[in-house]
Amino acid sequence: AFTSFPPADQAVTSVTPAVTPAHGTPVSQAGGGGGGSVGTALASASGSSHPRDHRLHALRQAVRSSSGALAAHDAASHQLLKHFRQGTGFAFVSFGSPGEADAARAELNAPGYPRLYRGRRLAARRAPEPSDVKWENLEVPNRERRWKQLVSTSIMLVVASFGTAVICATFYVQGKNVLASLTLGEGWVGGLLSLLINLALVVPVILGNVMLFVTVPLLAERMERHTTFAAKELAIMLKLIFFQVYNSVLASFAFTIDPSIRLFERAWYTVGGALIANILFGDAIFIQVILDWVRVGGIFSRFCLAPRAKTQLQMDRAYVDEADIYLAFRCQLAGKFIVLTLMFGTAIPLLYLMAAFYFWLAGWIDRTNLLRHLAPPPRTDAALTRALCLYVFPLSLALHALAALLFFSSLPAEAEAALSHTAGGSVRAGGAPGELAPTDFGSGESP
Repeated sequence: AFTSFPPADQAVTSVTPAVTPAHGTPVSQAGGGGGGSVGTALASASGSSHPRDHRLHALRQAVRSSSGALAAHDAASHQLLKHFRQGTGFAFVSFGSPGEADAARAELNAPGYPRLYRGRRLAARRAPEPSDVKWENLEVPNRERRWKQLVSTSIMLVVASFGTAVICATFYVQGKNVLASLTLGEGWVGGLLSLLINLALVVPVILGNVMLFVTVPLLAERMERHTTFAAKELAIMLKLIFFQVYNSVLASFAFTIDPSIRLFERAWYTVGGALIANILFGDAIFIQVILDWVRVGGIFSRFCLAPRAKTQLQMDRAYVDEADIYLAFRCQLAGKFIVLTLMFGTAIPLLYLMAAFYFWLAGWIDRTNLLRHLAPPPRTDAALTRALCLYVFPLSLALHALAALLFFSSLPAEAEAALSHTAGGSVRAGGAPGELAPTDFGSGESP
C-alpha cells in the first residue's frame, strides 16, 4: 500500500513503501533497481498509459484553457467599464400608482413642454411588459435599425419573387396541359402516374410559401433588431401579409405574358383564377392543419429530441412547445385570407366559402393550441389586432372595390369579342358586313 500518487501528468520519480511484505523483505523503491518490484509496478500503472489517465489529463488541460479564457474576458470587461458608454436612449421609470404615471406621461407629451434633453427630443409612453422588452437590442441606433429593415425587406423581395416564379411556372404547366402529351400508360397504372404528377405539382406551390414562413421570422430575429417582442411580431405579420399577397397576385397576373391569355377573361380563370383558389385551399388545409394544429416540429422535438437531452433543463426546453410568434403567424394567415378573398371574391365567389371554412376552423385550432398545447406567449399589447383593423381590412375593402370594377369591365369586352368572332365567321367571303351566308340562319336576308 502506498500513501499517495502523483498527478497523472507528472513523471513518477519515487514511491515510498508504507509497509513491508509478510516475509520481512522490504519493498525496494522505484528507480532504485530491482525490476519486477511492487514499487515499479505501481509506478508504471500510475503513468499516462491508462486510457482513464489520458481523459483526466485532457480534462485538466480543458479546465486550464477555460480558466485562461475567463481571465482574459474579465480583464477585457474591466477595461470596458473604465470607459464612458453612451446611453441607449431609453429610461424606465416606476411610479407609485397608475394615476401618477398617466399624469407624468400627459405632462411630458404636452405641446408646451420643453421636451429636450442634451439636445434630443423626449417622448413618454407606457412601458411594455418586462418579458416584452428585448434588452440586448435597446442600444442599437435608429439609423442602423432602419438600414437593417431596408436590407431585410430587399432580401424578402428577392425570395418572394423567386417563389412567385416557381408557383407561376408550375400552374402554367398544369393549366396549359403540357403534361397531357406524356404517355403514362393505360388502365390503373396511367391513372396512378397522373395522380402522382398532379400531386408533385402542388409541392412547388407549397414550398414557394414555406420559404417566406422560414426567412421572414429568421431575418426579423437576426437582422432587424427590434426593441420589443411586440414590434417583432408586428413586423413579421405585416411583411408576411404583404409578400404572400404580392406572391399570389403577381403569379396570377403573370399568366398574361402568354398572348392567348388576357387578364380577367375566360382563359385567365383556368390558370390565374385556379391559382388563387388553390393557394387559399392549401393554406386552409395544409398550412393551418399540418403546420399550425398538428405542429410536426413540436412533436419531433418532444418525442425525439427531449429523451436524448443531456440535462434536465435541456429536456424541459425540448419538451415544451413555445408559442413564440404563433399569434403573428396566425394573424398574417387571417390577413392573407381577408385580402385575397375580398380582392378576387367578386369573380370567384367560391373564395367566400373557403374563407368561411378557414375562420370557422381557425377558432377551434387556436383554442386548442393556446389552452392545451403551447406555453403562454410573451405579454404584449394589441398592436397586431390594431394593425389588422386599421390598415389591413380597409386596404382590403379598397382592393375589393377596384378589382370589382376591373372584373365587371372585362365582361362586355369579352362578350363583344365573342360576338364579333361569331359574326365574322358567318359573313360570306367578299360579302358586305352584316350580309349573312345562305347556309346561316335561313334565307340569308339581313334583318
